[in-house]
Amino acid sequence: MKTLPPISIDGKTRLVVKSEAVPPETIDDPGVQACLSYWTEKKGDAFAPKWSEFRLYELPARVLPYLLVLDVAPGPPPTFTYRYWGTGHTQYHRRDYTGKTLEDMVDAWSTELLTVQYLMVMETRRPIVFLNSYDGVETPLKSLRMPLSEDGQTITHMFGYVGRTGLAESLQPLFSGTLD
Repeated sequence: MKTLPPISIDGKTRLVVKSEAVPPETIDDPGVQACLSYWTEKKGDAFAPKWSEFRLYELPARVLPYLLVLDVAPGPPPTFTYRYWGTGHTQYHRRDYTGKTLEDMVDAWSTELLTVQYLMVMETRRPIVFLNSYDGVETPLKSLRMPLSEDGQTITHMFGYVGRTGLAESLQPLFSGTLD
C-alpha cells in the first residue's frame, strides 16, 4: 500500500527502519483478524463503529493485553489521549500511558511514528495495518489501527491492536526507562 519514511532520533538512530501500511485483510494473524471482524460487525453500514457500542470483553481474551483505545480531540493538530492501554503495552513501553496523550510518551521516535500512523488512519478513514520493521529485529511488528465515530461523521476515537506475540522481549531494549 504505502511505505512511510524511516523514523530517527537526532537524524542518527533508526529504530524503525521501515513502516509499511497494508490492508488488514491481507494479514494472516488471528488477533488482527478477530479485531477487524469485530470492528466490521459493529460498524454496520457506517464508515466506522461507535465507541459507545464497543465492548472490549466481547473480543477474545488473548487480544485484550494488546489493545489500545484513544480519544481523538479535534485539532489542528488533533490530540490523541489513551483511554485504554492494554497491559501488554506496559511491558513493552515500560510505562502505563492510560490517560496520557501521545505527546507524553518518553521516546520521541515512538511519538513520531504513532502520530504518522494515527493521522494516516484519520485521512483514509479506514482500518490499516502497519508493518513496522525495527533495526536488529527479524519479524515486523503488526499494528492494526481503526477509526471509531460517535457521530457517524468525524473520527472521535481510535481502536488498535498490536501483535506482540514473540516480539516483546526483543523490542524492550528500544524503549527508555524502567517499568513503572
